[in-house]
Amino acid sequence: MSSDAAAPPSAPATEPPKPPERRRRRGRLIISVVVALVLVVGAATAGIGWYFSGVAIEVSHEEEYPLTVLDTAPGSVTLPKDEATALPGTWALAWKDGRAMLGPVVGNSADRVVRKVTAVTQGRLTKGTKVYLDHWIYSGDPKTALGLDFQKVTYPSKLGPMPAWLIPGRTYSSTWVIGVHGRNADKLETMRAIPAVHRLGLPMLSIAYRNDVGAPASPDRKNHLGGTEWNEVASAIAYARSRGATGVVLYGWSMGGAMVMTTLRKTADPTFIRGVALDSPVMDWSATLDKQGADRDLPGFVTDTAKLFLEQRVGIDLDDFDQRRYARDLKTPTLLFTTNGDLTIDNGPSVTFAKTAPPGMVTHIATPGDHTDAWNVDPSAYERALTGFLAKVR
Repeated sequence: MSSDAAAPPSAPATEPPKPPERRRRRGRLIISVVVALVLVVGAATAGIGWYFSGVAIEVSHEEEYPLTVLDTAPGSVTLPKDEATALPGTWALAWKDGRAMLGPVVGNSADRVVRKVTAVTQGRLTKGTKVYLDHWIYSGDPKTALGLDFQKVTYPSKLGPMPAWLIPGRTYSSTWVIGVHGRNADKLETMRAIPAVHRLGLPMLSIAYRNDVGAPASPDRKNHLGGTEWNEVASAIAYARSRGATGVVLYGWSMGGAMVMTTLRKTADPTFIRGVALDSPVMDWSATLDKQGADRDLPGFVTDTAKLFLEQRVGIDLDDFDQRRYARDLKTPTLLFTTNGDLTIDNGPSVTFAKTAPPGMVTHIATPGDHTDAWNVDPSAYERALTGFLAKVR
């Protein structure tokens, strides 16, 4: 009789549990969503960055009329109240077919401001008219606006003849002032300075440059933020020298300031530049683009992408536009106007530039107002500072 007991059945081999199909599908879905979000965010960043870079280099000369006249009365106009319309000082009001000169504020409420109208120089000012506040003040040309004789001249440049206004001084054999307007602006921007320069007996050459109305266009018809436009300033200096100038003062507004500073650094004869006057200059385009991006609620990485696109699209290096890097080497006397309420550029680099330059080399005057409004807020004080500076460096 066998005593062998029956062997227990062997246990099956252990295998790792298989994830349920639902879990696998969920994992694939999460990966797909993440990839899609990365692609969407990347595409959105690139798209917004490309658009923002295009805004910075766009050439546009169209007028906008953001204000509506709320009421008129003999000798006054009522406008919506904002920081600009309520500022003291001297301004013009422009509309599609007209212009008026504005005086001081004579009435004020929570949402509207009443200003004196000193003259209606063109058209009719009526309730409901779409207008803009014009800090350039003048229209026309030096003869029609200021009663000053001038010549329409052209100066040679790499792109062809460039138009300019030449307001004679007592003699052409003297220091000339060369006025350089800002981005998408016009020679009219320089008009506020012409009377003070003329009273000193100095010739003033107010220049147009590439992409201006009536001037040759750049090959790509884009703004290069001064990166190529400075060549016209150099050409204007050569023209002034050919007409008898013994030196020049370069006078730049906004982007014109960036052009002036680049010319000062790159000119073959910096000693011929007796002085530099700057009005709300762009002393660092990168900082200004950061400010404009933040004002549009763009994340920093989007603005950084826009700056990369901008550099590639017009072939510039934004680092080269940071004038603070060159402040310690400044050898040319400089008059610098900035406005405390500048909504267009970051004027922090201008302040730093003035503090970093050798002692006594920069005269910095800070005023209330928005971009290039220093003259408008107090014309007399502005012109005293300008004529005092020019008298020293002429």
